[in-house]
Amino acid sequence: MTTVQDLAAYAARASFDDLSAESRRQLPIHILDSLGCCIAALGAGPVDACRAQVETFGATGPCALIGGGRANPVYAAFWHTALVRYVDFMDNFLARTETCHTADNFGVALTIADYVGGSGRDLMLAVALAYTVQSRFVDHANFMTRGFDHTAQLAFSLNAAAGRLLSLSVPQIANAIAMAAASDASFAVIRAKPLSQWKGLASAQSALGATNTLFLASRGVQGPLQVIEGPNGLEHLLGMHIQIDWNKEGYEGVVGSTIKKYNAQIHTQSAIQCMIELTKQKRVDPTKVTAIEAEVTQIAYDFTAGGLYGTDKLIRTKEEADHSLPYLLAVAMLDGDVMPAQFTPQRIARADVQQLLKKVSAHPNHEFTEAYPEKMPAKITVRLRDGTAIEHEVEDYPGLASHPFTWQESVEKFDRLVAGRADEPLRDEIKAAVQSIDTIQVRDLMKLLGHVTADKATGTFASV
Repeated sequence: MTTVQDLAAYAARASFDDLSAESRRQLPIHILDSLGCCIAALGAGPVDACRAQVETFGATGPCALIGGGRANPVYAAFWHTALVRYVDFMDNFLARTETCHTADNFGVALTIADYVGGSGRDLMLAVALAYTVQSRFVDHANFMTRGFDHTAQLAFSLNAAAGRLLSLSVPQIANAIAMAAASDASFAVIRAKPLSQWKGLASAQSALGATNTLFLASRGVQGPLQVIEGPNGLEHLLGMHIQIDWNKEGYEGVVGSTIKKYNAQIHTQSAIQCMIELTKQKRVDPTKVTAIEAEVTQIAYDFTAGGLYGTDKLIRTKEEADHSLPYLLAVAMLDGDVMPAQFTPQRIARADVQQLLKKVSAHPNHEFTEAYPEKMPAKITVRLRDGTAIEHEVEDYPGLASHPFTWQESVEKFDRLVAGRADEPLRDEIKAAVQSIDTIQVRDLMKLLGHVTADKATGTFASV
């Protein structure tokens, strides 16, 4: 048995009964969070381009689409993955030196559950399975430190979950994973500065490739089953032996996943929380600020403040802004929040935030780095014109796996994200369906999601 064959067996034997009570409690919260992100993305310029692609090449088929219409399962998976990822507000899994967006798995799980006429329990199991597989690869391998993007792990997690939903055999699931893993590797340059729109769409490409190999495998096409341990396989590329005992793994990935409170890169969440608390408690006047100094974890510095992935000299687009610690701290001080409204082209270009972000500096704190990922400490020092220095420090933020979102917090975030795209009765129906997801059919949920629309009036993510 190769590693992907062991993984395929693990996927094929997964059962809803394997999920713990805590996993079952948290799954609806993460599903609602993912749906809020999907709906909020409708109308974005790059997302509109994805929709045009779907309508040109895949707009006939059995799968219902969020926002209306139908498509074949390959392009429906592409569409739903673009939606959940683009706003960059979905959940994550955090390891010491690696990370991934676990919700990158949601679009495929939702699509294939709909395609097979599955139940809400089937969707819950698929989400739990995919989250676990991707998280374990983040835990046990060094993708990003060797130059691969965290979307590369989706080749394993997407087809593990989708293969289980399709009730494929172990050999079929293994071959689907092997073909996707060998052909859909992605590079960490996707996260390097200056950031492009591909940052928010790369996982949709992974979904497109994975679902294509999924259906090829279901028709008997075979792939390189030694893609991990074979000559010139993944272990060779990563320079390490990947040791995951799938015989001993449960299906609890969602329990270790963290939800974002703010619409910003995951490692900036505590720093934003710190800034908002400081500004409110001390009633800071931004016009009197001469400097803002941030102490953060090494990984936050690397992704957003000039470390390993570089720095943006100019902040002009959503993609640059939501991964720039200077922009995020400046806009948090000025607006008291970091939500999609903070990433309109008009907001990004305004003089107040452009001037204030130039006063922000950051550096990694060794003690904070040692505490991560169990905690995500951050410290902000604000210096004023009169010589006053105001300091504030936090250990984490609401949404971290050690401080998980409640259902009510997820509802509040969902309502803010979908405002203008679904009226109150429709929002209430969607929330009620997700809250009772273990008792409904996925097609009933998709009927509701087909009625949401893009809020063209706000232009929240208009192309720039």
